Amino acid sequence: MVRHIGGAMRGSGANQISVLVRAMVESKVSKNVLRLFYALGYKLDHELLRVGFAFHFQRGASITVTVSSVNKMLKLHATDEAVPVTPGIQLVEVTALASSENYTEVVAAVSSFCEYLAPLLHLSKPGTSTGVVSTAAAAAASLMSDAAGVTT
Repeated sequence: MVRHIGGAMRGSGANQISVLVRAMVESKVSKNVLRLFYALGYKLDHELLRVGFAFHFQRGASITVTVSSVNKMLKLHATDEAVPVTPGIQLVEVTALASSENYTEVVAAVSSFCEYLAPLLHLSKPGTSTGVVSTAAAAAASLMSDAAGVTT
């Protein structure tokens, strides 16, 4: 499956809600999707491996919670040699699909659920400076460097 996640909603409406809203398109693909991307002129810069689990539940909206660690693959397709980007830190994502008809209800459901998580997690909207923890800069640098530690 190929997933395209669009840019974040902007403007005064985005600043007034506590969640990040993005457009997302998922497409089923065959096993040779990499050949298609190469034929279209794309280049594989880096690979990341997410290891974790997800669960789904209904709470005013169909909500998915994903808990995972992100690993950098030092060699192409070498999943057994992947190293953690931020050792000991888990990424927790709370997502829900919304349409223009049920947008307000979904935002309220996700915000309400996140209030339950607040005592357990450091919550933030991506791109908000309050959400940057001390290891985030190191994680970003690790993603942008090659196996020898040289930033490209």
